[in-house]
Amino acid sequence: MSTRGGKRERGEQRTSTAERPLVSIVTVVYNGAATLERTIQSVLVQGYPNIEYIVVDGGSTDGTLDLLRKYEDRLDVWVSERDKGIYDAMNKGVSLSSGEWVALINADDWYEPGTVQRVIAAAQGRADINIVHGDIWIHYPNGHKKLKRAKRNGFLLKYWEMVLNHPSFFVRRSYYQGRPFDATLRVSGDHKWTLAAWMHSSAQFLYLPEPLANFTAGGASMSIPLKRVLSEGKRVSHDLGLGAWGTFVGHVVRIALHVPQYLKLQFNQHVSPLMQGKSN
Repeated sequence: MSTRGGKRERGEQRTSTAERPLVSIVTVVYNGAATLERTIQSVLVQGYPNIEYIVVDGGSTDGTLDLLRKYEDRLDVWVSERDKGIYDAMNKGVSLSSGEWVALINADDWYEPGTVQRVIAAAQGRADINIVHGDIWIHYPNGHKKLKRAKRNGFLLKYWEMVLNHPSFFVRRSYYQGRPFDATLRVSGDHKWTLAAWMHSSAQFLYLPEPLANFTAGGASMSIPLKRVLSEGKRVSHDLGLGAWGTFVGHVVRIALHVPQYLKLQFNQHVSPLMQGKSN
Protein backbone atom coordinates (compact mmCIF):
# COMPACT_ATOMS: atom_id res chain seq x y z
CA MET A 1 0.00 0.00 0.00
CA SER A 2 1.33 3.42 -0.96
CA THR A 3 0.72 6.66 0.92
CA ARG A 4 1.69 9.98 -0.65
CA GLY A 5 1.65 13.66 0.14
CA GLY A 6 3.39 16.96 -0.38
CA LYS A 7 2.89 20.14 -2.37
CA ARG A 8 3.20 18.45 -5.75
CA GLU A 9 0.17 16.32 -4.89
CA ARG A 10 -1.76 19.61 -4.67
CA GLY A 11 -0.55 20.76 -8.08
CA GLU A 12 2.36 22.95 -6.92
CA GLN A 13 5.36 22.44 -9.20
CA ARG A 14 8.74 24.17 -8.97
CA THR A 15 10.67 25.25 -12.05
CA SER A 16 14.32 25.83 -12.84
CA THR A 17 15.87 29.07 -14.10
CA ALA A 18 19.34 29.91 -15.41
CA GLU A 19 20.07 32.04 -12.34
CA ARG A 20 18.54 29.62 -9.86
CA PRO A 21 18.70 26.01 -11.07
CA LEU A 22 16.20 23.77 -9.31
CA VAL A 23 17.90 21.41 -6.85
CA SER A 24 16.07 18.21 -5.89
CA ILE A 25 17.09 16.85 -2.50
CA VAL A 26 16.05 13.28 -1.71
CA THR A 27 15.97 11.67 1.73
CA VAL A 28 15.38 7.94 2.01
CA VAL A 29 14.20 6.66 5.37
CA TYR A 30 12.91 3.57 7.10
CA ASN A 31 11.89 3.79 10.76
CA GLY A 32 14.02 6.89 11.15
CA ALA A 33 11.74 9.04 13.31
CA ALA A 34 14.53 9.59 15.87
CA THR A 35 16.76 11.47 13.42
CA LEU A 36 14.63 12.41 10.39
CA GLU A 37 13.55 15.80 11.71
CA ARG A 38 17.17 16.94 12.01
CA THR A 39 17.72 15.99 8.37
CA ILE A 40 14.56 17.78 7.25
CA GLN A 41 15.49 20.92 9.17
CA SER A 42 18.98 20.97 7.64
CA VAL A 43 17.37 21.07 4.19
CA LEU A 44 14.69 23.62 5.03
CA VAL A 45 17.20 26.13 6.49
CA GLN A 46 19.61 25.98 3.54
CA GLY A 47 18.60 29.44 2.33
CA TYR A 48 18.86 28.54 -1.34
CA PRO A 49 15.55 29.70 -2.86
CA ASN A 50 14.88 26.87 -5.31
CA ILE A 51 14.92 23.48 -3.58
CA GLU A 52 12.54 20.61 -4.27
CA TYR A 53 12.51 18.30 -1.25
CA ILE A 54 11.48 14.65 -1.65
CA VAL A 55 11.27 12.02 1.10
CA VAL A 56 11.02 8.33 0.20
CA ASP A 57 9.95 6.14 3.11
CA GLY A 58 10.09 2.36 3.02
CA GLY A 59 6.85 1.82 4.94
CA SER A 60 7.91 2.89 8.44
CA THR A 61 5.94 1.93 11.56
CA ASP A 62 7.72 4.10 14.15
CA GLY A 63 6.24 7.56 13.78
CA THR A 64 8.08 8.57 10.61
CA LEU A 65 4.77 9.17 8.84
CA ASP A 66 3.70 11.53 11.62
CA LEU A 67 6.78 13.63 10.90
CA LEU A 68 6.10 13.62 7.16
CA ARG A 69 2.55 14.83 7.79
CA LYS A 70 3.89 17.47 10.20
CA TYR A 71 6.01 18.89 7.37
CA GLU A 72 3.35 18.35 4.69
CA ASP A 73 3.41 22.02 3.66
CA ARG A 74 7.22 22.11 3.42
CA LEU A 75 7.81 18.90 1.45
CA ASP A 76 7.32 18.81 -2.30
CA VAL A 77 6.81 15.06 -2.42
CA TRP A 78 6.71 12.28 0.13
CA VAL A 79 5.84 8.68 -0.44
CA SER A 80 5.62 5.76 1.97
CA GLU A 81 5.60 2.21 0.60
CA ARG A 82 7.65 -0.95 0.81
CA ASP A 83 10.80 -1.06 -1.28
CA LYS A 84 13.66 -3.45 -2.01
CA GLY A 85 16.29 -1.67 0.06
CA ILE A 86 18.16 1.60 0.24
CA TYR A 87 19.37 1.71 -3.37
CA ASP A 88 15.92 0.88 -4.70
CA ALA A 89 14.61 3.78 -2.59
CA MET A 90 17.32 6.07 -3.95
CA ASN A 91 16.38 5.15 -7.50
CA LYS A 92 12.77 5.92 -6.70
CA GLY A 93 13.75 9.31 -5.28
CA VAL A 94 15.79 10.19 -8.35
CA SER A 95 12.86 9.20 -10.60
CA LEU A 96 10.58 11.54 -8.64
CA SER A 97 13.01 14.46 -9.01
CA SER A 98 12.53 17.27 -11.49
CA GLY A 99 15.52 19.47 -10.59
CA GLU A 100 18.60 20.15 -12.68
CA TRP A 101 20.67 18.78 -9.79
CA VAL A 102 19.86 15.89 -7.45
CA ALA A 103 21.32 15.28 -3.99
CA LEU A 104 20.78 12.30 -1.69
CA ILE A 105 20.94 12.80 2.07
CA ASN A 106 19.86 9.91 4.31
CA ALA A 107 17.64 10.24 7.35
CA ASP A 108 20.44 10.02 9.91
CA ASP A 109 22.69 12.53 8.10
CA TRP A 110 22.35 16.27 7.59
CA TYR A 111 23.75 19.21 5.63
CA GLU A 112 26.06 21.96 6.73
CA PRO A 113 24.50 25.45 6.52
CA GLY A 114 24.76 27.01 3.06
CA THR A 115 25.82 23.81 1.31
CA VAL A 116 23.39 24.06 -1.61
CA GLN A 117 24.31 27.66 -2.37
CA ARG A 118 28.04 26.86 -2.38
CA VAL A 119 27.59 23.85 -4.65
CA ILE A 120 25.45 25.67 -7.20
CA ALA A 121 27.76 28.68 -7.23
CA ALA A 122 30.75 26.41 -7.90
CA ALA A 123 28.97 24.54 -10.69
CA GLN A 124 27.51 27.57 -12.49
CA GLY A 125 28.84 27.83 -16.04
CA ARG A 126 30.57 24.44 -15.79
CA ALA A 127 28.80 22.30 -18.36
CA ASP A 128 31.68 19.82 -18.11
CA ILE A 129 30.83 19.05 -14.48
CA ASN A 130 28.23 16.41 -13.67
CA ILE A 131 29.10 15.62 -10.04
CA VAL A 132 30.01 18.06 -7.26
CA HIS A 133 31.26 16.64 -3.97
CA GLY A 134 33.22 17.60 -0.87
CA ASP A 135 34.19 16.62 2.65
CA ILE A 136 31.96 15.48 5.51
CA TRP A 137 31.97 15.45 9.28
CA ILE A 138 31.71 11.92 10.69
CA HIS A 139 29.86 11.78 14.01
CA TYR A 140 30.57 8.79 16.24
CA PRO A 141 28.11 7.31 18.77
CA ASN A 142 30.03 8.80 21.69
CA GLY A 143 29.57 12.36 20.39
CA HIS A 144 33.06 12.73 18.90
CA LYS A 145 33.31 14.04 15.36
CA LYS A 146 36.11 13.98 12.81
CA LEU A 147 36.50 15.57 9.39
CA LYS A 148 36.67 13.04 6.55
CA ARG A 149 38.24 14.50 3.45
CA ALA A 150 37.46 12.93 0.10
CA LYS A 151 40.25 10.71 -1.20
CA ARG A 152 40.46 11.53 -4.90
CA ASN A 153 42.42 8.38 -5.55
CA GLY A 154 41.43 6.28 -8.55
CA PHE A 155 43.34 3.22 -7.33
CA LEU A 156 41.56 3.12 -3.95
CA LEU A 157 38.19 3.81 -5.54
CA LYS A 158 38.72 1.03 -8.06
CA TYR A 159 40.22 -1.63 -5.81
CA TRP A 160 39.03 -0.82 -2.29
CA GLU A 161 35.84 1.01 -1.40
CA MET A 162 33.84 4.25 -1.65
CA VAL A 163 36.59 6.74 -0.74
CA LEU A 164 34.55 9.74 -1.87
CA ASN A 165 31.80 11.06 0.41
CA HIS A 166 28.41 10.16 -1.00
CA PRO A 167 26.37 12.33 1.43
CA SER A 168 28.08 15.35 -0.18
CA PHE A 169 27.21 14.41 -3.77
CA PHE A 170 25.20 16.70 -6.05
CA VAL A 171 24.62 15.09 -9.47
CA ARG A 172 23.05 16.47 -12.64
CA ARG A 173 19.73 14.72 -13.07
CA SER A 174 20.52 14.23 -16.75
CA TYR A 175 23.56 12.14 -15.74
CA TYR A 176 21.37 9.80 -13.68
CA GLN A 177 19.34 8.94 -16.78
CA GLY A 178 20.14 5.32 -17.63
CA ARG A 179 22.53 5.07 -14.67
CA PRO A 180 20.54 3.76 -11.68
CA PHE A 181 22.03 2.38 -8.48
CA ASP A 182 22.35 -1.41 -8.42
CA ALA A 183 19.51 -2.29 -6.05
CA THR A 184 20.73 -5.89 -5.70
CA LEU A 185 23.71 -4.71 -3.63
CA ARG A 186 23.33 -4.15 0.11
CA VAL A 187 26.21 -1.80 0.95
CA SER A 188 28.18 -1.14 -2.25
CA GLY A 189 25.61 0.42 -4.56
CA ASP A 190 26.97 3.95 -4.16
CA HIS A 191 30.53 2.67 -4.63
CA LYS A 192 29.64 0.85 -7.84
CA TRP A 193 27.77 3.87 -9.22
CA THR A 194 30.60 6.27 -8.34
CA LEU A 195 33.35 4.02 -9.72
CA ALA A 196 31.43 3.65 -12.99
CA ALA A 197 31.14 7.45 -13.21
CA TRP A 198 34.85 7.88 -12.38
CA MET A 199 35.84 5.35 -15.05
CA HIS A 200 33.60 7.19 -17.51
CA SER A 201 35.40 10.48 -16.76
CA SER A 202 37.12 11.60 -13.59
CA ALA A 203 37.17 15.13 -15.03
CA GLN A 204 33.40 15.40 -14.56
CA PHE A 205 33.89 15.43 -10.76
CA LEU A 206 34.26 18.84 -9.09
CA TYR A 207 35.73 18.63 -5.58
CA LEU A 208 35.03 21.36 -3.03
CA PRO A 209 37.60 21.00 -0.21
CA GLU A 210 35.20 21.87 2.61
CA PRO A 211 32.63 20.01 4.73
CA LEU A 212 29.25 19.91 3.01
CA ALA A 213 27.41 17.34 5.10
CA ASN A 214 27.38 15.36 8.33
CA PHE A 215 27.39 11.56 8.48
CA THR A 216 26.37 9.44 11.46
CA ALA A 217 28.71 6.51 11.98
CA GLY A 218 27.30 3.40 13.56
CA GLY A 219 25.66 0.11 12.76
CA ALA A 220 26.66 -1.22 9.36
CA SER A 221 29.07 1.64 8.70
CA MET A 222 31.14 0.58 11.71
CA SER A 223 31.21 -3.18 11.19
CA ILE A 224 30.60 -4.40 7.65
CA PRO A 225 31.68 -8.07 7.69
CA LEU A 226 34.73 -8.88 5.58
CA LYS A 227 32.75 -11.61 3.81
CA ARG A 228 30.26 -9.05 2.50
CA VAL A 229 33.04 -6.59 1.64
CA LEU A 230 34.70 -9.26 -0.51
CA SER A 231 31.55 -10.64 -2.12
CA GLU A 232 30.18 -7.25 -3.11
CA GLY A 233 33.64 -6.03 -4.13
CA LYS A 234 33.92 -9.00 -6.46
CA ARG A 235 30.53 -8.14 -7.93
CA VAL A 236 31.55 -4.52 -8.50
CA SER A 237 34.81 -5.56 -10.19
CA HIS A 238 33.06 -8.09 -12.42
CA ASP A 239 30.17 -5.83 -13.40
CA LEU A 240 32.46 -2.93 -14.31
CA GLY A 241 34.72 -5.08 -16.46
CA LEU A 242 37.90 -5.00 -14.40
CA GLY A 243 38.74 -8.54 -15.50
CA ALA A 244 40.25 -11.43 -13.56
CA TRP A 245 43.42 -9.52 -12.65
CA GLY A 246 41.53 -6.43 -11.50
CA THR A 247 39.17 -8.58 -9.45
CA PHE A 248 42.14 -10.34 -7.84
CA VAL A 249 43.88 -7.03 -7.01
CA GLY A 250 40.66 -5.73 -5.44
CA HIS A 251 40.31 -8.91 -3.39
CA VAL A 252 43.87 -8.60 -2.04
CA VAL A 253 43.57 -4.84 -1.32
CA ARG A 254 40.26 -5.25 0.52
CA ILE A 255 41.68 -8.02 2.71
CA ALA A 256 44.83 -6.00 3.42
CA LEU A 257 42.97 -2.82 4.36
CA HIS A 258 39.99 -4.28 6.21
CA VAL A 259 41.67 -4.64 9.60
CA PRO A 260 43.48 -1.25 9.51
CA GLN A 261 40.19 0.41 8.54
CA TYR A 262 38.37 -1.31 11.40
CA LEU A 263 41.10 -0.31 13.87
CA LYS A 264 40.94 3.29 12.60
CA LEU A 265 37.19 3.40 13.23
CA GLN A 266 37.67 2.04 16.74
CA PHE A 267 40.48 4.55 17.40
CA ASN A 268 38.31 7.48 16.32
CA GLN A 269 35.43 6.17 18.40
CA HIS A 270 37.25 5.34 21.64
CA VAL A 271 40.81 6.73 21.77
CA SER A 272 40.83 10.01 19.84
CA PRO A 273 38.19 11.67 22.07
CA LEU A 274 40.27 10.84 25.17
CA MET A 275 43.41 12.33 23.61
CA GLN A 276 41.52 15.50 22.68
CA GLY A 277 40.14 15.75 26.18
CA LYS A 278 43.60 15.60 27.71
CA SER A 279 44.93 18.30 25.36
CA ASN A 280 42.10 20.75 26.23
